[in-house]
Amino acid sequence: MQETVRPLNVIVVGAGLVGFAAAAALRRQGHRVEIYETSSFKTELGAGLAIPPNTSRCLVGLGCRVPSLNPVENLCFTSMAYDGSAGMTSDSTNYEESYGMPWLMVHRVDLHNELKRLALDPHGDGPPASLYLNHRVVSCDVDACTVTFESGVVRQADLIIGADGIRSTMRSFVLGEDIHIPPSHTAGFRWLTNASALEPYSELDWIVKTPPLGARLISAPVPSKLSEGPRKIDHRTIVIYACRGGTMVNVLAVHEDLRDQDSVPWNAPVTQEELLDFFHDYHPRFKRLLTLADDIHIWQMRVVPPLRTWVNKRVCLLGDAAHASLPTLGQGFGMGLEDAVALGALLPKSTDINAIEARLLTYESLRKERVEFVARESFEQQHVPAKRGLYLRSSEMRDKVMAYDVKEAAERVLSELENPRGD
Repeated sequence: MQETVRPLNVIVVGAGLVGFAAAAALRRQGHRVEIYETSSFKTELGAGLAIPPNTSRCLVGLGCRVPSLNPVENLCFTSMAYDGSAGMTSDSTNYEESYGMPWLMVHRVDLHNELKRLALDPHGDGPPASLYLNHRVVSCDVDACTVTFESGVVRQADLIIGADGIRSTMRSFVLGEDIHIPPSHTAGFRWLTNASALEPYSELDWIVKTPPLGARLISAPVPSKLSEGPRKIDHRTIVIYACRGGTMVNVLAVHEDLRDQDSVPWNAPVTQEELLDFFHDYHPRFKRLLTLADDIHIWQMRVVPPLRTWVNKRVCLLGDAAHASLPTLGQGFGMGLEDAVALGALLPKSTDINAIEARLLTYESLRKERVEFVARESFEQQHVPAKRGLYLRSSEMRDKVMAYDVKEAAERVLSELENPRGD
């Protein structure tokens, strides 16, 4: 068969963080990318996001302008008890020295805008991707490598990528069956507060004024009034850190969720009164922060169970569609970003169309064990008392996750495929 070597025509389903990252990685290889998004305007959740060193490395490698993210460097993790007593501090000032990149905290919208720029900017490397909004995928024919939209329009490509999140439509077409994402019995109250709102309250100086700055974790058992019934809540942790150049404070209050998660929305507004009631026994200096909260939502967190495959012919899954995890290790977005970088490295400009299926299988083989490890640890370190905080205590685990260079790993695998004898 005569080889056909030309830029690949790629369809990305989903214009979230990972969808734009995949488009950016593939355009840099010279491929032509079309991104299709269900909504009329894709907006990211107004919340903070962890960018640990392995994730920072990928962003810089894609051409990210780090100042555009308005980052705050995470220099430590400080844990405190709910009653105000001192806890422990885990120093992360050496992360850049150890891993070559710092641990940053950013706002999701700033990150989304920068990845969008990397994908769409006409002045970037490679042909700019095209973005199509209001395009809901209703079916995917993996044999023909086509997607059909709600409008009836059918589009064909050399490669189709499902980057459409934990509630993915594309997943069922890749697997040939629907996969139920089971309740994790974990949820979080989530909100952002302007740092200026903290100014009148000196008891809140510990959040953004007391060095070293970094994530603050406030943990507590659950009071008896919340633990009644056949199933008891056993843990609550409030995670606080600054983002957007220190002008915003991100708060995520993680807890065991006693609701029937299958019968309630995955993301729903709650009142400040409900929040204060849930944390009524916390020290006054912690409750002061809660009194400043508004636009509060309770967000369900779920883990995608290990899938038998992410690949079907020339169609594949990336990010949360394949392996969503809990935020316990701060690696959810990072794993999806690594997927995008790996796929870009495995599909250089010279890729023959007939090699795509084998390259996708290589992509899955390279990624699957690593991301399933992260997903499993994210769940266990939330739910198994003996494992809570293990990631911060174990330098071996941190090295395994954060010292990893996915682009280097993918390029090494590609070199072995193209030159198996090492000539």
